[in-house]
Amino acid sequence: MAGERRTEALDLDLLEAYEAEMSAVDKKTKKKKKSGQIISISQGSSAKAQRRKRNPVMIITVGLLTLLVAAALILLVHFNAQLNEINEKINNQEAVLTELKNREAQYKLTIDSKLTDDFVKNYAEEKLDMVPAKNAQKKFISLSDGDKGEVVNEGGSDNIFRTIFDAFGM
Repeated sequence: MAGERRTEALDLDLLEAYEAEMSAVDKKTKKKKKSGQIISISQGSSAKAQRRKRNPVMIITVGLLTLLVAAALILLVHFNAQLNEINEKINNQEAVLTELKNREAQYKLTIDSKLTDDFVKNYAEEKLDMVPAKNAQKKFISLSDGDKGEVVNEGGSDNIFRTIFDAFGM
């Protein structure tokens, strides 16, 4: 066995096909590696390849959605402008109200400082011919003489379940 030689037949047609295939692959890789080579493409085929087919339904849908968003934004800006105007009017009216309340307080202080108890008593006696009331002229009334109490709950034996049933109308 050690001295025996192996002899196997080679299929030369397969070898030639393999070598041809490898040389074709080598040629393609060499063409790709060349960097200064310019490839020309005809104008008609490049324009067609770059241009997408446009769907009219999609164009109309996108257009309508764009208009809808634009209208929503315009309304948002418009309503914010109106809201700002109304807030400005409210602030102006609140300032006017504060000013009028301050005037009212100022006028009350002026009136209270001029109308003292002695001034009112003297004016009533001298100008209106009025006299102070005497104890005999005074009559006191009592507001608590005729108070009555009523019992609202007629039956005192109601339990909580009866109250719940009555609340639901059962």
